[in-house]
Amino acid sequence: MTELNAATLDYSKTRKQFGVTLGSFQVLQHRMVDMFIALQEAVSLMQHLTLTLASNDAHVTKLASGAKTKVGYAARFIGEQAIQLHGGMGMSDELKVGHYFKRIGAIDIQFGDPAFHLMRSRPRRMTRGHARPIQPRK
Repeated sequence: MTELNAATLDYSKTRKQFGVTLGSFQVLQHRMVDMFIALQEAVSLMQHLTLTLASNDAHVTKLASGAKTKVGYAARFIGEQAIQLHGGMGMSDELKVGHYFKRIGAIDIQFGDPAFHLMRSRPRRMTRGHARPIQPRK
């Protein structure tokens, strides 16, 4: 994800459109800031998970599933934005951006996709004090 951010920032500083660099457009600057924020949130969450693993906390399984979910969504967001900002060249084999995006897609589903881990980490609903899940209505 860091490489995608760096490649996108570099591309926006060098690519010119309408006589100015892409990085000078405020809308694209905001998109790149959103990418950076998503990256920093993912890094912070992984650091928190690492510290929790080291302390042998009882809730580490839920935290790990939550981290997998958040990092998966952040990685996909960063990859999609990088492809969009690179245009058609983003998916070509000439740039590393397409390779990184495909790699993120493969890593994202390894050991369960974000949707699986979201379902796994959310608390179960309880009925009348019993720890059994509510059955859907037919």
